[in-house]
Amino acid sequence: MSQVKSRVEGWKKKQNPPSSDAQLEWESNIVEYVNYMYGQVKIHGNATRDTRPKPLSKEIPLLGPLFCPPSYMHIQRRCSAPVFNPECAYLQPLNIIHPFYYPGLARCPQCDSGAILWEGWTTTGARDVHGVHVEERALGFQLRCKDCEETGTSKGDEMGKGPKFCVATTNAVFWAKWEHWEVPSLSTVSSSQCSTD
Repeated sequence: MSQVKSRVEGWKKKQNPPSSDAQLEWESNIVEYVNYMYGQVKIHGNATRDTRPKPLSKEIPLLGPLFCPPSYMHIQRRCSAPVFNPECAYLQPLNIIHPFYYPGLARCPQCDSGAILWEGWTTTGARDVHGVHVEERALGFQLRCKDCEETGTSKGDEMGKGPKFCVATTNAVFWAKWEHWEVPSLSTVSSSQCSTD
């Protein structure tokens, strides 16, 4: 089973109610693209000399962090005899909150430590978000703080709430201590680029 299909199956089991198969498959393909891009620029964890990210090859198109679904024009222009599937009209834009696009996120949201590890994508998949112009979805990456894990702040309170050493970039806990002017943004990306027309 391919990575895309196995990820879709995993998300379907954990989402209640699950998103449409077309939406999940589209999101899983975006994850594959971002994984590839991140692998191209990522520095090896044991690197001691040059700790700057590697430059991205000019042959690779740079897309994201806001991915807009293909429109009917995309389908029409890429096929000589286009087949329009109505499901593509209902795909929602996907915003990726990942260190590839936002390297400034590499700090613990609780103790502000830089001793963190990036653990992988959220296991439940994307969540629905009310965008400025359109409804969209957001998919985050999980961050694990080594300092919080060592000091035992992972227990939280008796209700299971409170500090944790592993948190996703789409979780409210991650953003709770950020001031609004600290929240990273990419000025070149606007949610108005994705239209519902």
